[in-house]
Amino acid sequence: MARIKLQDVHKHYGRGAAAFHALRGVSLEMRSGEFVALLGPSGSGKTTLLRAVAGLETINSGQIQIGDDLVAAPGRHVLPERRNVGVVFQSHALWPHMTVFENVLFPLRESGLNETQARPRVMEALAQVELQDLAQRTPGELSGGQKQRVALARAMVANPRVILFDEPLASLDVELRRDMMRHIDQLRRPDSSMMYVTHNQEEALALADRVVLLFDGCIEQIDTPVRLCREPQTERVARFVGSGNLLPARRTGVVREGVAQVAVGDYAFEARDTSQGTSEQVRLCLAPTAFALVGPELPGLSVRVEHVFFQGSSYAVDGVLQGALAEPLSLVLPFEAQPRRGDMLRLQVRDAWVMPETASPDAHQPKSYIPQDR
Repeated sequence: MARIKLQDVHKHYGRGAAAFHALRGVSLEMRSGEFVALLGPSGSGKTTLLRAVAGLETINSGQIQIGDDLVAAPGRHVLPERRNVGVVFQSHALWPHMTVFENVLFPLRESGLNETQARPRVMEALAQVELQDLAQRTPGELSGGQKQRVALARAMVANPRVILFDEPLASLDVELRRDMMRHIDQLRRPDSSMMYVTHNQEEALALADRVVLLFDGCIEQIDTPVRLCREPQTERVARFVGSGNLLPARRTGVVREGVAQVAVGDYAFEARDTSQGTSEQVRLCLAPTAFALVGPELPGLSVRVEHVFFQGSSYAVDGVLQGALAEPLSLVLPFEAQPRRGDMLRLQVRDAWVMPETASPDAHQPKSYIPQDR
């Protein structure tokens, strides 16, 4: 059974032509125990969607169901405290005058348990985030990462059927963010679903079973992290996730099922192709890591280096394809390549994806997504 179900959800602010449509017919189902990340640029509707599930926003039309309970619909709005959801905010939202123990105790006390009854569950929740020894400290005595772990313990202590995360790691540095990602991943339970809002692609791809990519209040694609990266269904997805390169090419034949022979200029290579299309002219998606540096005498793409950014163990390179196309390319090259601005590179393609023929950078309609077995 789906733990969360949204059907044709609309949310707008204002009226008439001046209204801002934050959600445009969003439909989505989440399984019990599933971890779904909401990813998209600013203003895409991801936080509004999470707040609607939490009960912090009303919806204008559509339905939201949690378990067997209809919690939102026209004329119906179940209050947040009656939805049995836990929420982890970016700002921690801890009470500064309470101890760590008292902050985590609060949801249980609100449900009617006294401190004696609730103590074992509070200490268990703190132990899960490795804070049991700091139970008597106040938030002012904690680091940013510790505060977020208190917020995480508080969200899960009442065994909610859904835990919602609103960019919980945005204010943390890289090391603390990785540590918190491990804590969040360890807290997954088969009876509690997780919905996670982030603008950070690394977090979404690393943590989620499925990623929902939103643009302009609509779902553009929902898929596993691997398929979202390797098989984008629209050009907008291809450019947003992993900074994919899009190149025009010719489809010259079929190598085997799911693999086509393609050519960019005079350079021919194989590309993954499940589009079932018949057009000779196609668009290819190539990840920045899909290129191999080869000698100038070998067949390949000629690229002039425009900008080089050292990344510790590799180089991020902005280049321009030479020849009639003159398309910009984003590359990730190994440390040994030592590229410099102005260099001419010969590159072979190690992996490419033929975009579906219906893919368009702007055309998308409200879609309904039902989870499939992974």
